[in-house]
Amino acid sequence: MKSVFVPTSAFGNTPGLQHEWTQTVRAAGADGIEIRRELFPPGELPLAECREANRNSGLRCIYSVPMELWDEAGRLNETQLSEVLEEAGILRPEMVKVSLGHFMAAAGGDTEEGVTEAAGVRKASDGQASRSSDERLTRLGGLLEQYRALHGPLTLLVENDQTPHGGDAGNLKAFFQAVERSGLGGVRMTFDTGNWIYVGEEPMRAALELGPYTAYIHCKHVVYSEDNALQTVPIPEEEDAFWRELLAYLPDCASRAIEFTIPGPESLSRYLMMLRQARGMPGKGRK
Repeated sequence: MKSVFVPTSAFGNTPGLQHEWTQTVRAAGADGIEIRRELFPPGELPLAECREANRNSGLRCIYSVPMELWDEAGRLNETQLSEVLEEAGILRPEMVKVSLGHFMAAAGGDTEEGVTEAAGVRKASDGQASRSSDERLTRLGGLLEQYRALHGPLTLLVENDQTPHGGDAGNLKAFFQAVERSGLGGVRMTFDTGNWIYVGEEPMRAALELGPYTAYIHCKHVVYSEDNALQTVPIPEEEDAFWRELLAYLPDCASRAIEFTIPGPESLSRYLMMLRQARGMPGKGRK
């Protein structure tokens, strides 16, 4: 049976004591909770409280952090990632979710300085991209292995966000291909079904390209408001809803989560059942 998670943002985006939602999430039939770093109140992070609440309720945990893995120069955000992994060492999630950032994909041609700009995405010449990504992926792997040696298994999830660089399907595919070539394990994708709309990407094409790398799916529905602005709303129940069609092109074994504000806690179990019952693509995808 497919696993379903509830991000604490489903209850609103006001910072608060996220561990107080664990019993509600468990009672609704979820398998896990997604703790959002940006929703902690100011001060010391209550990571230990969240860890104990998760253990007591039997919930699995994903730690979502609003950080870009690669900075504007294409370098690994090593200091910030190290801090996030320290926090994860207290929370003990099974997965940590971040955004891609400015990963340098090969541009396929040399330029005067070895770097080009295309559609807001930094790209480097083949030789430069290969050298830099290999070195930085090695360092990324080293940080993850240090964590695993101390605390046990951890999967790093990289999500398509709403930025031109971090939401570019080609750039994300180039990153995961580089990860695969390097032999770096435990780095997978969070596929956000609605973020593609915000950056002008075709969701179905992204699913075909990135489905094999996907381990976690954020499900949302995106529409235009009356003033012609994009907004995220709950997924519709109709059998022909686009989110259902999209899931059919993503691994059935990937965990799923609601990524929208629910009308109220009483509606949670219904949305979770919708996600659990929706059909995905058979197969295990890549490790």
